[in-house]
Amino acid sequence: MPWKATGGLAMTRNSSELDVGARLAAIRAQRGLSQGTTSRLAGLAPAYLSRIETGHVHPTFTTVMRVLDALHAELEDLRAPDDVRPRSHPACPITAHGHCLLELLRTDAEVARSEGREVYSMREVRILQDVATFMRKATPERVRAIEMLLQELLARTE
Repeated sequence: MPWKATGGLAMTRNSSELDVGARLAAIRAQRGLSQGTTSRLAGLAPAYLSRIETGHVHPTFTTVMRVLDALHAELEDLRAPDDVRPRSHPACPITAHGHCLLELLRTDAEVARSEGREVYSMREVRILQDVATFMRKATPERVRAIEMLLQELLARTE
């Protein structure tokens, strides 16, 4: 991989080198996320992410990792599209109200929730991911047990 000693990415017109900006843009588009949402989740200015994606800025490894984390992607996802392993999950998980879950991710979830907005904290998203992983691997009996537990918990909140 063409990493500079400075921690930035060496990006040239040479087709054998990794075009990180274009790959990040493709991954973001594949997940149905806007630059604004992705930059907010990564803690970057939207204009800076735009400059990365267009190749005008050479991001550091740390910055690339922040963007990948915001996209719920891995380093290996930066490879060419035909080298990227197929995903078994949808581009963006959808909430019960039909919203993209990643669009609703907020660090200030409690404040936004008090304003009546549908939002999720990082912790809540991790729990949802854990439940999804469990459900993919669960036996019918365990699925029924989770269903019964959720029905009981929902009944107690009404």
